[in-house]
Amino acid sequence: MDSARTASPTAPPSTADRWVEFWNRPHSIYANRRHLEAHFARIGQDVAEHLPSDGTVLDFGCGDALAADAMAERCGSLLLFDASPAVRARLTGRFSGNPRVRVLDERGLAALPPGSVDLLLVVSVLQYIPEADLPTLLERWRKLLSPGGRALIADVVDPGTPMLADVASQLRMGWEHGFLTASLVALLRLTLSDYRQVRREAGFATYTPDEVLERLEKAGLRGIRLPRNIGPTPHRRSFIAHPRTRTPQDAEEPAPALNVQ
Repeated sequence: MDSARTASPTAPPSTADRWVEFWNRPHSIYANRRHLEAHFARIGQDVAEHLPSDGTVLDFGCGDALAADAMAERCGSLLLFDASPAVRARLTGRFSGNPRVRVLDERGLAALPPGSVDLLLVVSVLQYIPEADLPTLLERWRKLLSPGGRALIADVVDPGTPMLADVASQLRMGWEHGFLTASLVALLRLTLSDYRQVRREAGFATYTPDEVLERLEKAGLRGIRLPRNIGPTPHRRSFIAHPRTRTPQDAEEPAPALNVQ
């Protein structure tokens, strides 16, 4: 989701850019700091078993990445990318003194050499990517993976999932972690905000498990569905995939360009 693409000054923002604009400004997705911390603590706990020792991890669409310090201790290098300039600015300030963590902008992401990533994390991102853009993005992710690398794609939304399911997950987390009242207030603020309008106009991509596996296979990734989702929304889906063995026929096919513009 490149918010710096070339466009006419009067052109309306793309669907991807609408989501970047939403995440780039204050919003009520998280009820308070405790909610934000609990959210990322759960993600950090769930991804821990997948982190490669002394390997390179790319967290694509990382958000505020509050579990990054703990993740970086378990792997050799942690690369953080988010399409929101405001999020990247916060991350750069937090991790400027950590040699294991590097914050990437679009240019830095494009400069990563093929085969340089041992684990690609894509948590709660697919729903904000236009479906037409996903095949090209999957191929770019595959090119970044090392021969033994894996992609962990999590928090994928099933078609027809009611928003009430997400509301219930947030309220459950609020009850368990002591911010239930704040969750109720945040949900009210979110209802009164433009979130529903952005979701309707910019789109909210959903996939069945079979559709995810099919798209992974077409991009040269062999995937399986994990028994439980990564993160605090158990009704969503997670998948892990690795580059499939290339056949002689594959070798004759031109490799997709690694370019995020």
